[in-house]
Order: sequence, then structure tokens, then C-alpha cells
Amino acid sequence: MSRSQSGPLGRHRTLHGQVVEWLGRRIVSGELAHGSQLPNEADLAAQLNVSRGGVREAVKALAAKGLVEPRPRLGTRVLPREQWNLMDREVISWHGQLSDAAFLRDLLELRLMVEPGAAQLAAERATDEQLAVLESACARMAEEAGRVDADSAAFVEADLAFHLTLLRASGNQLVEQLGRLLEASLHHGLAASSHAPGGVAATLPLHQAVLVAVRARRPAAAARAMRKLIETTTDAVRRMTTEGD
Repeated sequence: MSRSQSGPLGRHRTLHGQVVEWLGRRIVSGELAHGSQLPNEADLAAQLNVSRGGVREAVKALAAKGLVEPRPRLGTRVLPREQWNLMDREVISWHGQLSDAAFLRDLLELRLMVEPGAAQLAAERATDEQLAVLESACARMAEEAGRVDADSAAFVEADLAFHLTLLRASGNQLVEQLGRLLEASLHHGLAASSHAPGGVAATLPLHQAVLVAVRARRPAAAARAMRKLIETTTDAVRRMTTEGD
């Protein structure tokens, strides 16, 4: 797509990034199924109004994520899901954008394994600055939840800040990096849970309970409160997805 023209791709990213996202989302959604061939380079370039070189670079990026396999003279085929790098930031983001129920369930299971332990460590290691950020995030969540014209996006941003700060407060660099890696998916997951019936009302006091335990330096209580928070979120999301079927 030329810089001055519009087309099937949006303008919010570089042309290369737009082609990667356009193809990646169609692979993740199943529109381009496992084993299927991508259109050839020339056809894709014409369809997306980009250069053939741009398509070639996008395919290389998708191959690095394990989504496709370019084969000389045979074209590019979509690889099976078990070969995808599901921990890639963009792959995670595409799942979140598509509201993939199974992926959201897996995310919640991962959070249940990681975040109670992170909360336990945070109760031992959180700095005063990190405690202040957690308190501010809780206050913003309560403020947004109590407003008649509540902004759900603002609530989710505060919720996200709370969870990412808690992971950082664990003092474990690998846990912190996991939080950065999952940030996009966490954002989509928290947005889904905030829209679930009763989700905000049920989880808001549980966030406060986590904060109180971390601030009081009570590791076991912090872990229990975080486990309860994620279990409650999981129940809310499960009800929402069941009702949507």
C-alpha cells in the first residue's frame, strides 16, 4: 500500500507491521487453516497494495514466530498450532484481539499458577514505591467502578497496572519479564473479566485484600487473596462465555 493510499490495511503501524498483523490474525483465527497455502507473493502484494519485498519480509517474520513455513518453489504453508510460538507478544495479542475463549482460559490457568506466588514474594520484597503504585491503582479502580459514567478502559488500565506492578514487586526478574510478555493478553483478559456480569463488583474488594496483605507483609495471606481473585475472575469469565454460547 502506498503511503498516500488506503486499502485493506490500517495506518496505525508501519507497512511491514500491518502486513504481519493482517496475515497473523487470519492464521490465528483459523481463516488461514493449518496446512493451507498463503496466496503467492505477487497476489498478496497486489491484494494488500504493498511491494513484493514487503510481503516477503512479513512472511519471514511470521516464519520466525512458527506460524508459517516458506518452501522454495512450493509456496508458504501454515504450520500446525503446536509449532507456533504462543509466547510471542504479537501472537498473544492476536489471540486477545480475537477474544479466543480457549486461549483466555489458558491465560487464566497460567495466571493462577504464577500470580499467587508473585503476590507471596511481593509481600516480602515490595518497595515503598511499588506499594504506592498498587495503592494508586486500587484507588483508580474504585473510582472508576463508582462512577455513573464509568470508563471501562480506564478501569482496565488501572487493573493492568496493579497486576504488572505486583509481578515486578516479586523481585524475580523472570516473573517480571513474564508480565511484560503477557501484557497484551492480560489487557484483553482483564477487559473481558471487567465486562462479565458482576465481575467488577466481585473482584474490586479482592484486589484490596491483596493490597492489604502485601502492605502488611503477610506472604501467605497475599497468596490466598490473589488465588481467590483469579478464581473469582475465572468464574465470571466462564459465566460470560457460557451465556454467550
